[in-house]
Amino acid sequence: MTRNLPVPVDDLPLSLVDIAETLGMGVAIKLMQHFGGLEVRFPIVPPPDHPVIRALGEKDGYALCDFLSNERIYVPHGRPARSVRGAVQRLEAQGLDRAAIARELGVSQRHVRRVANQSDLHPHQRSLFDD
Repeated sequence: MTRNLPVPVDDLPLSLVDIAETLGMGVAIKLMQHFGGLEVRFPIVPPPDHPVIRALGEKDGYALCDFLSNERIYVPHGRPARSVRGAVQRLEAQGLDRAAIARELGVSQRHVRRVANQSDLHPHQRSLFDD
């Protein structure tokens, strides 16, 4: 089945290989484009206005929700790493939640959480107020 795909399955993150082989490379690529870097829950019976249905269209959206019924998966974004520390801090100060920050910056929600939870101290720097 993999020989009918437009690009090699090896080019996809491992977590999306089953999706590409079952529903097509286009569905896997659209999933990464719209939800890359986020954890997405796929309901058993999604409403027509569910974000997956709106992003992928009815046919692909419902097929994907049926395939991943009631699962929550992390969708990799497939982009190279870059520094977003300043942007994360700025957007958090503006009141955006971490999922919104991840979508805005095109990075994973996990990465936003790691960056936001990092100490402002350099690893070799001591706190001025250590007890």
